[in-house]
Amino acid sequence: MQFADTVKSTIQGVYSFSPYFWVDSYLKKREFGFNEGSEDQQAWRSRRLLLSERYIVYWFFTAMALFVLTPVLPVWVAIPLLLRVMGILNKELGVILFGICKITEGTMVAASGRVIVLGLVNYLTAMFLFASSYALICSFGSIPEYTQLTLPVWPLIQAMNVQFTLTSAFPPANLMTWFVCLFHSGFCFMFGTIVISMFVSLLNIKPINK
Repeated sequence: MQFADTVKSTIQGVYSFSPYFWVDSYLKKREFGFNEGSEDQQAWRSRRLLLSERYIVYWFFTAMALFVLTPVLPVWVAIPLLLRVMGILNKELGVILFGICKITEGTMVAASGRVIVLGLVNYLTAMFLFASSYALICSFGSIPEYTQLTLPVWPLIQAMNVQFTLTSAFPPANLMTWFVCLFHSGFCFMFGTIVISMFVSLLNIKPINK
């Protein structure tokens, strides 16, 4: 259990660097200032749920917008993009493995439609973040000319290929690109096998009565 406690502490430490953590901590403090089950307490709980949903959805649209802007973005923008990907994986692992990094800490994650949809939105957000990172800091060989338009299509093709097949669409041309590709594959493997599979396993599926 000591190793598990170390992993849990590490996840909590990384989570504390998220701006969402600090805003939610403030709302949580206000929520627990009222009696359990009171209307005021439920109102603050609703605010926390709304914040969680908006934070995830806004990041999704931000990731798409950043991908469109990659031709004019500086190279260093790839750093916060990859850090956001790490934040997504860190939070999801905390929720699934230890019941932390979420609004109802210490309770089993509910496999509701809301939870599954938000998890998939996070997964697609990571795809666009990786696509932007590929465009900014990565180099590949044998990229078809028809994918190198004013808005490069090849980074999105590469990101989608890794996201859904765990294989690179184009051969990496340097060590930096190899590192990003391996990180991307590792993210998809962890997210897919641990998070999405856990959501599915929690579904209350009843057999069809013949």
